[in-house]
Amino acid sequence: MWQAIFEGKHDSCTIAPLCMKYSITDFIYLLNAWQEEDSFFYSEVHILQGHEENKKKFISTLKKGASILKFEQNGNFIVTLQKRPKWMAAYIPLWDKRIIQTKPVIQRSDGTEQWEMSAWEKEPLMHILERLPKEFEIKLKSITRTKIGNIFMPHIMPRLSARQEEVIHLAIKKGYYDFPRNVNLNDLSSESNLTKSTYLQHLRIAEKKIIPYLIENIL
Repeated sequence: MWQAIFEGKHDSCTIAPLCMKYSITDFIYLLNAWQEEDSFFYSEVHILQGHEENKKKFISTLKKGASILKFEQNGNFIVTLQKRPKWMAAYIPLWDKRIIQTKPVIQRSDGTEQWEMSAWEKEPLMHILERLPKEFEIKLKSITRTKIGNIFMPHIMPRLSARQEEVIHLAIKKGYYDFPRNVNLNDLSSESNLTKSTYLQHLRIAEKKIIPYLIENIL
């Protein structure tokens, strides 16, 4: 199977400015897309990573977006339907039925994004670049022929509370699980505005949920 990784940014993105403003990373799954007359419609799943207060602000602003037609939220899981101008249909190769989205689109807090797509043939992947307007600063980082070893499916992961999710993402981001460790619990708890014991409690509960899942389903 062919696997391609695209990276870059584009000014027409409605999500990137919010990620930059609120220091959020948005993991996006493309659900469906279609064109009607002079408009382009598409549905996406959004899974947010960042501080809880920033996520609330992100969500509040996103819901008010001019392009948002439908919006549903269940905790940290958001589904949107957007209506965009007809020219945005240049995006539609991303929803090609021949393409498999092996990982979520990663919209980073610095405004850049990464797409990882796979297909049995090379042509659908290359067609993505061919259709994109010149305004899109998206480049093909790599394309290789390989065997897919994993597809990320967040819906089967253990459900964490908002606080558990926040503390474990912070620990990963700051290098708590690196060897040697790049940060200690005092620093992490201070950044989270929690006592050391409270931070550790949330972290251990999150680990207790995730580690058995990893051992049972991945290792």
